[in-house]
Amino acid sequence: MNIHPVPLAERMRPSKIEDVVGQPHLLGPKGILTRLTASGRLPSMVLWGPPGTGKTTLARLLASASGRGFLEFSGITGSAADMKKFLLENSGSPLFRGLAPVLFLDEIHRYNRSQQDLLLPFVERGEVAVIGATTENPAFYLNPALRSRCQLVPLNALEPEHIHEVLSRAHSKVYPDHRIDEEILGYLAHWAGGDMRAALTGLETFIDLSVQDRSLETLRNVLGGRVLFDRADGHYDLASAFQKSLRGSDTDAALYYLSRMIQGGEDPRFIARRLMVTAAEDVGNADPQAFMLAECASRAVERIGWPEARIPLAQAVIYVANAPKSNATIQAISAAMSAPDAPMPESIRDSHTSTSRSRGYGDGYFYSHNDYEKEQGFLPEKLSGTRFYEPLRPQERNWRDRYEPDHMKLQTLWDEWIKNFPEGGDIPLDAWAEQLDVSREAAARAIQKIIGPELRLERILRVSPS
Repeated sequence: MNIHPVPLAERMRPSKIEDVVGQPHLLGPKGILTRLTASGRLPSMVLWGPPGTGKTTLARLLASASGRGFLEFSGITGSAADMKKFLLENSGSPLFRGLAPVLFLDEIHRYNRSQQDLLLPFVERGEVAVIGATTENPAFYLNPALRSRCQLVPLNALEPEHIHEVLSRAHSKVYPDHRIDEEILGYLAHWAGGDMRAALTGLETFIDLSVQDRSLETLRNVLGGRVLFDRADGHYDLASAFQKSLRGSDTDAALYYLSRMIQGGEDPRFIARRLMVTAAEDVGNADPQAFMLAECASRAVERIGWPEARIPLAQAVIYVANAPKSNATIQAISAAMSAPDAPMPESIRDSHTSTSRSRGYGDGYFYSHNDYEKEQGFLPEKLSGTRFYEPLRPQERNWRDRYEPDHMKLQTLWDEWIKNFPEGGDIPLDAWAEQLDVSREAAARAIQKIIGPELRLERILRVSPS
């Protein structure tokens, strides 16, 4: 077994910017970091990207290239108070007398917003050039005041060819006496999923195997499947892709993104919450069963846990993806929340106390169970007649099948129509249903009852050229 006190990833860390692979949008001839290095300027910035893409390396190299000192703090192991104390106590030291040193904050998103505020005076006075590194979207985790003073520099996951280049370099530089077949390097370059550190650790793992066990099959078994997901953009991007695939009724895509989140170690409760939101927002009452199944899957996740929880989640995902879609529910509540405030009718105010009754609260209220057909107003007078809920799909509109039309109004419409068309014809059923505020089916059922035995209501399915 090959034993070395320093991890391979650390030993292979580039010593100059020219040795950094990948990130052509930053390090190419027109890249922003290339220009900054050439000019000698170094503004405060936040390096934002997936793990293993070189954020720490770039921070150190930028400090070195600009002739600045380098101070490193971590949001995991250090506290903001320690950092502030250090800056205050050492502001007069030689480190601060020349160019402002680089204050590198790894995992900067782990400092809360009040802790991030501690940096502002030092940045504004130019006493330090802050370089933060984060795998999280700065828009969600960085104080707006600090974010506005830092340039956001996005890093991309490394391409397999970039990783392969460094693995080959490690082979020739660190392990020249070990046989490492090309298939091993190629496998690791793709297995790493854009994470250089993971690839180098994988190579180190391969070297640590006994000589007789150094095979691709053994390496695969030791390493397992590589997680192609991280808690940076991947967290939000995969959740977005998952929900949009469900909304678009693409079952296979929804299952694929579900599997990516599962393999990436996403909290199953987060997946279940996204599923419930989609079932309510994008399916709604076009199929109420979708939300019920999503909610059941959420409870199953709590009780079962991984790995079996993937099964009820997949079952609910398949159902929600195939369910008819409607956003009428979210449109309705959004419309209602946009409506102006208005005083509610006195008749439906609470009238339990003598004081409220003396003010007329409850006067005129009719107990609806005494006559389900009796109309009364519940909306404020200012909003009378306003429609917030507009059903979009037949499955939602079928709710109106439960309501019978006003028979006197229907009889009047029928009498006038049969007078004009004694030989029968096409009844304007859609127009009547709209006037009577019922479904087409409910209107048809009611007409059947009033036309009498001498007439017959026909259902015709017509086909015409498109």
